[in-house]
Amino acid sequence: MPLNRDTVSSEQLGHLGLVAATIQELGIIDKIDARLDFNEQKGSLVSHGRRVAAMVLNGLGFMNSRLSMTTHFFQDKPVAQLLNAEVYAENLNDDCLGRCLDKIAEYGVTKLYSELAFEIAKEQGILGQRLHLDSTSFVLYGRYDIDSPESAPIPTYGYSKANRPDLKQVMLSLTQGGVANIPLWMEALDGNSSDKTSFHETVKKVQQFTQQLQSAPDGLCFVVDAAFYVPEKLAELNDVHWITRVPAQLKEARELLKTSSDELAWQLFDENYKAITQVVTVYGIQQRWLLIESKHAQKRELETFQRRLDKKSDALSKELWHLGNQKFQCKSDAEKAMKLLLKSLKYHRIDYQIVAIERHVGKGRPKPGAEKEVIGYQIQASLSSCLEKIAQEKKTLGRFILATNQLDTTVLDNPAVMKQYKEQSCVESGFKFIKNNAFELDSFYLKTPARIGALMMIMTLCLMVYNFAQYNMRKCMEEQGDVLPNQVGKPIKNPTMKWVAELMNMIAVVTINTDGQRHRIVTNVKKVHQRIIVYFGKHALNIYGLPADLEQVEINYSNYKNLLHWCER
Repeated sequence: MPLNRDTVSSEQLGHLGLVAATIQELGIIDKIDARLDFNEQKGSLVSHGRRVAAMVLNGLGFMNSRLSMTTHFFQDKPVAQLLNAEVYAENLNDDCLGRCLDKIAEYGVTKLYSELAFEIAKEQGILGQRLHLDSTSFVLYGRYDIDSPESAPIPTYGYSKANRPDLKQVMLSLTQGGVANIPLWMEALDGNSSDKTSFHETVKKVQQFTQQLQSAPDGLCFVVDAAFYVPEKLAELNDVHWITRVPAQLKEARELLKTSSDELAWQLFDENYKAITQVVTVYGIQQRWLLIESKHAQKRELETFQRRLDKKSDALSKELWHLGNQKFQCKSDAEKAMKLLLKSLKYHRIDYQIVAIERHVGKGRPKPGAEKEVIGYQIQASLSSCLEKIAQEKKTLGRFILATNQLDTTVLDNPAVMKQYKEQSCVESGFKFIKNNAFELDSFYLKTPARIGALMMIMTLCLMVYNFAQYNMRKCMEEQGDVLPNQVGKPIKNPTMKWVAELMNMIAVVTINTDGQRHRIVTNVKKVHQRIIVYFGKHALNIYGLPADLEQVEINYSNYKNLLHWCER
């Protein structure tokens, strides 16, 4: 039989085999199927676990394909090969996926995700003691004014972190931790939720949940931003350790931040950071405060401070020029205008006097001996800088205060407190990942708030799979002393999964039907691809059609040309 468009077809596989292999490695499909009852008649070919897996594959497809278009996304993908079942793109329709989201909402979004995440973290040995907590908002364009279950997030107006106060929103709270930095806890919150309240509620819930685990880690420590430092609410947390930033507006914090360096006994952490420690009691809570000063932050804040100072000087000069050219009817009006301006001064001083404007009245040349009359008042002022205040402020720039209720420095020393807080950026990176336009994970096209909460769980699951896959790949590369080429062909030891997706983009599955037989071949798998696939284990080898005992080729990385030659093979 001749080969033509009717007998030969191709499907795009790319990096999706790695994502599918990670899903199988973590056992996500089986874990979800064990929790969600599957008794539907319509769309019953696809279990809930595989529906979730399909949405994760779509979310990590790096193809700008929204989760609402899953069926379209899989039109040119080997669905059965990825989901390890006889499933086709047309099976993954809106009704099928919508019912799955409803089932997740019925089970409990946070309950389902936390059970999955902690079980996976324990199985993979990546459950740590430090948990990083933060939240973000997602804007919505629908009305969403229908009644929703109590557990569903309420789309409403609130403080918009996306600078869109005109739109309704919902909030997502994430708690990440462990060496793989996977989300261990997620909550879909109302659009008007406040971090100053929700953070403490989340800590209580996570603590209560982990106490029910058979092998829960001892000594959990939550790392949270400054919104967490609400003394009266911290007093309600029992047997929980925390690290947070102290708001600079707090009276005790203001005094410490403004203390002269000459009065402090600094402890050097490294060439950039130094700190002093003191034990304080706030609202009955004994805690360790670290006043930290950073040279890099000080340099950066000095430049910002000087720009603001110059801008303020220019604005004051212009204001004084306008006031100096203005005529007031009486002294009290002039005084009132100056008092308003004087209230805005912090690092400047204005010396002024109010003088009368005298003129001869009447027409023509004034008669000899005629006295001038006061026709108004004028302000004469000069602007100067308060050099002492400016110098004092510059000495205290680049400072911030960290607080922890772990007083035992043998368990958590001072440099470790700062190190753990700096790692708080891992949650912000997770939010950046979810909101990246390349993924379209934050596009909501759903009918009910309950489904919104379920979709937010899928988004968080995408982040879990991505972070674990990246961690596991880098760990294997480090053990083997391996490298991969970056965008310009140079060897790197820590590639991102997004870049690996670009490298794998050329891989496809070709199907040939001839003489009554059907042949499927995974094509364009180069040596560099084989090495990547090996790191993802037996599931990946099976998906890409490689032998289970694939031998790794020894590569000489001693020079740049050898690596380029290897990458081209």
